[in-house]
Amino acid sequence: MPRAGGHVAEKYREKIVKGEPLRVVIWLAAPLVVAQLVHISYNIVDSLWLSRLYEGALAVPRQVWPTLMFFYAVAMSLSTANLALISQFVGAERYGEASKTASKLLTFNLLLALAVCLIYYILRPYIFTYVTTVPPELYNDVLSYSNIMLLDIFFTYIGTAFTTVLQAIGDTRTPTYLNVAGALLNIVLDPIMIFGWFGFPAMGVAGAAIATVASRALVASAAIKMFVGGFRGLKLTIVKPDRQWLIKSFKIAIPLAALQMSNSLAFMMQLRLVNAFGAVVAAAYSIGFTVMDIADAAMFGFSQSTAIVVGQLIGAQLYSKARRSAVLSSLFVGAVTALGAVFVYVFRYPIASIFTSSPVVLSEAVSFIEYFALTAPFFAIFFIGFAVGRGSGHTYIPSAIAFIRLWILRIALGYVLAIGLGMGPAGIWLSMAISNVGGGVLALAWTYFGRWTKPVIETAPTVPKVATVPPSPRSLKSDGEEPRGDCRDCS
Repeated sequence: MPRAGGHVAEKYREKIVKGEPLRVVIWLAAPLVVAQLVHISYNIVDSLWLSRLYEGALAVPRQVWPTLMFFYAVAMSLSTANLALISQFVGAERYGEASKTASKLLTFNLLLALAVCLIYYILRPYIFTYVTTVPPELYNDVLSYSNIMLLDIFFTYIGTAFTTVLQAIGDTRTPTYLNVAGALLNIVLDPIMIFGWFGFPAMGVAGAAIATVASRALVASAAIKMFVGGFRGLKLTIVKPDRQWLIKSFKIAIPLAALQMSNSLAFMMQLRLVNAFGAVVAAAYSIGFTVMDIADAAMFGFSQSTAIVVGQLIGAQLYSKARRSAVLSSLFVGAVTALGAVFVYVFRYPIASIFTSSPVVLSEAVSFIEYFALTAPFFAIFFIGFAVGRGSGHTYIPSAIAFIRLWILRIALGYVLAIGLGMGPAGIWLSMAISNVGGGVLALAWTYFGRWTKPVIETAPTVPKVATVPPSPRSLKSDGEEPRGDCRDCS
């Protein structure tokens, strides 16, 4: 097996493959959780500054983000596909192939980002007018904010490629350092750009977008500089993506891209429903999600670490250990999120009141939290189940679960409850709670029983076929794993 340039990646691989599953997941997740907490702090600070402009200004970013996520979809799905490929190559100790795969991802993302930015620029006014139907009092600020944020698409496509490579080998700390630095820059620039401090022109909502783009540019530039000469045993170069890589990447990525675009459309439809009840409900919706980010703080970090561990364990052909790691991670993250959810629920009034002085907006935001908070652990379990799909490369069933969760339990049911049965905004919040529970239960069942432990990379040619070469007692793993080359969990 080729090991050239893989000595650093190999150290990560040994710790991940040989370590106790839950402990390794926590070790990998710790820096990512820190990064997420910093990111949440930025979102809270950003919302606080925007709320000082006028009542409802903090709703502007929430109006734009679902549209951006639609155009992030290809980059995110390709990164997910290559996280599975690279982590399994590292797990199989094939470091040269891991480097080549990473270089192809970077080259493809660079070319794609330019085209996507242009398309978004052209379509924005039509999306905000005819799809999400932004309230008139927010429309000009939404258009101004999105006009700057289209640059965020370009930097995100680049940054995502580098983050994927580092996380696939097990290095979650370097991306954390970069993301924390970017978030801190964002926090510092926010009031300067929004209110025109230190001689800068006051740019209002557009200033918040400029601060965000500047932080993304910092992360992307630092990542490019690191990988020019090689980093963590891997070196990225500009290479032409070959047909085999495209076929394999898109085979994994297509259901994810379709899901991501579908999710974004679903959130646009949800925004359309929310916006139908006016700017007050739109503001409450934004406040509710900002507050719930506190409860969900651990979710993103643990989903990333779970995907890494699952990918490398499958690459190392430790299939039972991969499943055990996924189940333990689901239960652990559900429990941690439950603690955050209870905290948010108990202190919902004082927390929500930080973002608004309007009694009407506050009342609606608190109603959102009351419906949503105690179902947050199920959402976390769903998120971990989806991470298992990302790490294993088996994405069809998690995508189907996500589709049911959003389009049937949240959007369709939301329209029925809010408009059909006349429940108003409460119907929207109730359907969101139901979708969390349904998605979490289905995802946990798939994580426990699903056939996702089959590798998506070719097995090493040196591994003997079980049908022709019986395994010797020495080939059995000491921890009870199947012999290498035998995939009993994959059937």
